[in-house]
Amino acid sequence: MKSESYTIEKHDLIDDNNICTNDPLIEPLIDTDEFKSINDNDEIINSYERKYTSLTTLHSHKEIQTKSTCSQIITRCTGIFYALFASFLFTCSGFIIKQLRVDFFDALFGRFTVQSFILLTFTLCKTKKFIHGSTKLIILQIIRAILAASGLILFFGSYRYIPLPDLTTCRYTQVVWTAILAMIIFHERISISTLVAIIFTLTGVTLVAQPTFLFNHNNHQILSNQSKVILNKTDVIDYESDKSYRLLGLCLALGCALSISGSMVINKKLLMSKIPQSIIMLEFSLLTLTLLILNHIYNRFILHKYDNQTMFTWQFFLAAFVSLIQVLSSTITQKAIKLEHPSIISVAQSSDILFAIVLQNLFSKVKSNWFVLIGSFLVTTSIFLVGLEKFSKDRKKLPNNNQSNTKL
Repeated sequence: MKSESYTIEKHDLIDDNNICTNDPLIEPLIDTDEFKSINDNDEIINSYERKYTSLTTLHSHKEIQTKSTCSQIITRCTGIFYALFASFLFTCSGFIIKQLRVDFFDALFGRFTVQSFILLTFTLCKTKKFIHGSTKLIILQIIRAILAASGLILFFGSYRYIPLPDLTTCRYTQVVWTAILAMIIFHERISISTLVAIIFTLTGVTLVAQPTFLFNHNNHQILSNQSKVILNKTDVIDYESDKSYRLLGLCLALGCALSISGSMVINKKLLMSKIPQSIIMLEFSLLTLTLLILNHIYNRFILHKYDNQTMFTWQFFLAAFVSLIQVLSSTITQKAIKLEHPSIISVAQSSDILFAIVLQNLFSKVKSNWFVLIGSFLVTTSIFLVGLEKFSKDRKKLPNNNQSNTKL
């Protein structure tokens, strides 16, 4: 009985690791541990324990004497640095594509072609099936793929209509929505910090959205330096500068957050059922690639978007190359997850909001007003509350796990 309770605690520990790493926009393509043999399970569990222990225990006096304080800090924060760098790459890639005035979905075609090829090759080399599990699990995989693909499409679709800081802020409300869904589905008890995070999130989103029934738009502008709808040389409409499209963009961004939250919760259920992460990502990548192909067919043969102009411009090729940076961002994120507690990674990834604000206000004509800045700060604070609470809970599990291990 003791060994059984020990096993359950270990699996719970690993499952908690996974739920924070399943955002389809920045999710690692392949979990390098998933194809290890069963005999290596103890080694995998021990690696997780070492990572957790490194977060909660102090170094011995000998280690303190042999290592400088500066090197200890750098080593301890390596995972966080990786997460920050991955977030910076992802945010910059989206911002650059927007400035190139290229259709996001055309630019993403290159990324998902490469991503699907990598996952297909990896899966075929390991002779894994594309569909795993019972009928119920297959249905969950289909739903997860639809939600994840919808989240990605809604994310880049909303970026046409609202500035990057507003989009990123609304998107990261997914952390709170995921916590709420997890409490409903997995019957987790709601905490005070989660309640406060929900209040901060709703307040922050309200400040970013600035609905007309709460804000007097005669006294302030939603977006400073507002201009009329502009047609540039390539006849691309600047929707972002037109206030009439703002509500649409915000609704799409919140839809993105809810879709991603649903996909993350279902992803946890699938991982607990031993469905490999690479299979889950392959299904998502293939569905997204199919949607991108259908979008291109619609633009070319129904809207006749490319009758008078070619899509194969230097801006398109540059945007396609930049989109591949997102694959690199996913790889770096995986490295960060291996080095740091996933809740801390989730908090570090919320730096997307800060990067988006800096890029938008330095290199774009559309500036963020104080309401957007305060709203972004509140959403970021809610992410800290949820992430640090989960980190604290996992810390408390360690003594029990260690005691069970010694009893064996």
